[in-house]
Amino acid sequence: MDVATVLDKGAGAPGKRWVVRYREPGGRSARQRQKAFDRKKDAVDFATKVENDKRENTYIDPNAGKVSLRRYTEDWLNGVLLSGGTWESYERILRLHVLPHLGRKTIAQVTAADVEALYARWAKGGAKPNTIDARSIALSSLFSHAVRHRRISSNPVKEAEKPDNPVVPVDERSLPSLEEIKAIAHAIGPRLEPAVWLMACGGLRIGESLGVFPEDFQDGMLRLRRQIVRYRDEDGLYVARYAPLKHRKEGEWRDVPVPEFFTAFADRFPILNQQGGMTYPGLVRASWDRAIKRLGLRDYTPHVLRHKWATVTLTNGVSIHEVSRWLGHRSIKVTVDRYGHLTQDGRERCRQVVAATFEGYLPEELSVGLAA
Repeated sequence: MDVATVLDKGAGAPGKRWVVRYREPGGRSARQRQKAFDRKKDAVDFATKVENDKRENTYIDPNAGKVSLRRYTEDWLNGVLLSGGTWESYERILRLHVLPHLGRKTIAQVTAADVEALYARWAKGGAKPNTIDARSIALSSLFSHAVRHRRISSNPVKEAEKPDNPVVPVDERSLPSLEEIKAIAHAIGPRLEPAVWLMACGGLRIGESLGVFPEDFQDGMLRLRRQIVRYRDEDGLYVARYAPLKHRKEGEWRDVPVPEFFTAFADRFPILNQQGGMTYPGLVRASWDRAIKRLGLRDYTPHVLRHKWATVTLTNGVSIHEVSRWLGHRSIKVTVDRYGHLTQDGRERCRQVVAATFEGYLPEELSVGLAA
């Protein structure tokens, strides 16, 4: 029996009346299976689908998706190849925010409706759109793996409707002043002060500033080769380690122009903790928060220094394409959406074009203002 066959058990037979018998892909040596239905139409539809899936090489073993999401997550995390920081982030997201709600379901039972309900639960719990995005990426990666390995036919995360997450332009008026940055750098202490200035004067992320070595500075350029992330080791302990830059693979780097005065900081890199080991971003954030509290400043985060650098460069005429590359954004669109309103050259060019076009057609009182 190579082709799915619909059999009638008879009106008086116990259980479901209609049975579909078929072979999995692989010819006569493949496993035989059967599935029962109450209605003949359902049986015929199933038999037709099985044969179509076999021809199109999209057949999925009905038992392949019967593993619990909790078990599949454990197996996936043990075998997936991710950078240390990404692995740690995915593990935390799945353990704390997904498995408590969906862990008992099989991966085949999880639907788009389940995922949408999870989004709603997260939002109700106070999760911001960016946080929901990050969690959905981790969950989608897991289900995409299951699809590729023929455990399920489709990814429910991709089918679910995600809450809107519009990119909010950076409000340059809410960023710290230069005097406040200087005060924070002093208050955070001499060991971490170089990281503050690197973020402010180079637009670096926290982990990137902690991965800098003296030899990375040359001719006014800083070559970023690595970042420090927190990683959970085989014993379940969190440790700091070097990892590739965000959006880059092992061995890839990016250059950032920095002021020459950073040579004075050269002997203070890399930035180590009090025990002489790696300093991971969480420790910098904790020290930053204490400094902010002592100074009585607004609740700034270290990431505002990256925004400050982008604001300073763009408002002073630096090309947004260059700024995007130096920031290490995945695409120019990210930079434009967040900082495009700050480009000084665009503003002035717009004013000049409009003025030149409409000059001579304006009312007299406006023409006087234009001439002035």
